Amino acid sequence: MFPPFSHLRRRPLAAIPSLLPRLLHSLSTSNTPATRAPTTLVAVLWDLVASRPPSTLPLYDAAVRLHLAATSLGRVRLSEVFIHPGHRLPAPSPAAAAASVHLCRVCGRRFRARDTLLRHFDAIHAREHAKRLARIDSSRGDRRVRLAAALSLKLSKYEKAARELTAAADPGSPADDLRRARVAVELSRTPSDSLRQRAQEVLNEGSIGCLMLVSGRDELVPLLRLAREKGVRSVVVGGESGTARWADVGFSWAEVVAGKARKAAPSVSSKWRDRDVLKRLEWRYEDDEDEDDDKDKVFAEDGDEDGIEELARKTKGKPWWKLESDGEESCVCR
Repeated sequence: MFPPFSHLRRRPLAAIPSLLPRLLHSLSTSNTPATRAPTTLVAVLWDLVASRPPSTLPLYDAAVRLHLAATSLGRVRLSEVFIHPGHRLPAPSPAAAAASVHLCRVCGRRFRARDTLLRHFDAIHAREHAKRLARIDSSRGDRRVRLAAALSLKLSKYEKAARELTAAADPGSPADDLRRARVAVELSRTPSDSLRQRAQEVLNEGSIGCLMLVSGRDELVPLLRLAREKGVRSVVVGGESGTARWADVGFSWAEVVAGKARKAAPSVSSKWRDRDVLKRLEWRYEDDEDEDDDKDKVFAEDGDEDGIEELARKTKGKPWWKLESDGEESCVCR
């Protein structure tokens, strides 16, 4: 007698409830269309003298939000800001300083006064950071490597927050805040001229598909026209005067700070893709006169010119539909 196979039948049936959620999840994810990330190369050029972010927002936060809006349009290939060597950030007003909220970048707590934030940072996070470093120093071998890898995220977060607090103590130097936001800083006596030259070089290279100009000067209108001729999309930030009407899209600093520019960027890039597809499929009228001339020439070359001349000589003085036989029969009948 063979053993019963009932135990073999129960295992697949028991596995169905565990496999059912995975199957449903795979079906639901396969039905939903995948959102394609934009691959357009974006160049961000910023004239800090001509277009300043709101004074109520730190320059570092404004640069980060501008970078997020640019990354929503595509992959940022170049991000550069032009500032004057003697440029200093305006000191915040007492009312704005009193109304501003200081955020701890480690734990996320909010404080009304900067001194309270510094005391909190030194009393809690500085001590925790020292303890982590002591644990790493006291360990040896593989345990040291594993512990350093496990605490690397917390160590980097603390160091970044400490650099931000140190840089905020000297609000007069904007270059440090911009470099911390991963923006290349170029000191120039004439920032607007340097921005125009750099934008001209980028457009002549033809290596980008979108040019974002953060400036409000009307002298940039020829650059926007050149970008349109070369098929490069243009975005203007802070050009409330009249520069934004020459660009494909224009955003204000308020929209960038509030995140509206970042949310609108995917729809803008999808419209650009649809417009490019329609241009490729667009019907264009082409004159066929040249083609007709070519056909006549080919027909004349392929035909027998001698036969044409002889036929014209014989039918001279007669209608073209009458032949020689028709004339002879008419004579006989008479």
